[in-house]
Amino acid sequence: MDAKDYILNEVLRDARRFMVPIYQRQYQWGKKRLEPLWDDIVAKADEALNGEGRFMHYMGALILAPTGDANKFAITPSIQVVDGQQRLTTFMLFLAAIREKAQELGIPDVEAVVREYIFNATKSQDTDANARFKLTPTPSDRKLFWNIIDKGRAGAKETTPNAYYLNGSLKKGSAPAALFAF
Repeated sequence: MDAKDYILNEVLRDARRFMVPIYQRQYQWGKKRLEPLWDDIVAKADEALNGEGRFMHYMGALILAPTGDANKFAITPSIQVVDGQQRLTTFMLFLAAIREKAQELGIPDVEAVVREYIFNATKSQDTDANARFKLTPTPSDRKLFWNIIDKGRAGAKETTPNAYYLNGSLKKGSAPAALFAF
């Protein structure tokens, strides 16, 4: 197992699958956790834009455990996320939101860069079509998460309306609804 602080850019730049083990809890971050993170991101962006960025945002330690496929040729390696999956999932959703906004604003360069952080280029021996996703959350969150990453918020709403919507609105207080907080 590997427990240390990682720079998010370095974590997501590599072609590998981050697998959340089945024993981990579902994604549960809601407004109470998302707002302080957003405030930190805005503050760091303001610092960078003003040339004042002296310190990186502390994401928190990730505890990662390699799996047996790390040394296999032409397969996207996977790694288990033992701790930090809530943060990692949130950052992936944040990146999906940036990509969606870049699409709206017609900024293809930003969209292309973000895609590299949320998708893997599949390798010739990958047998799982989902190897293209950098993050594989718990089974209960997987379908909605992958729909958001793959199709954006509107696509996810279209493909999973009954599971996560009630009369056209998000179900209040449900953990999967927090995924739409971005």
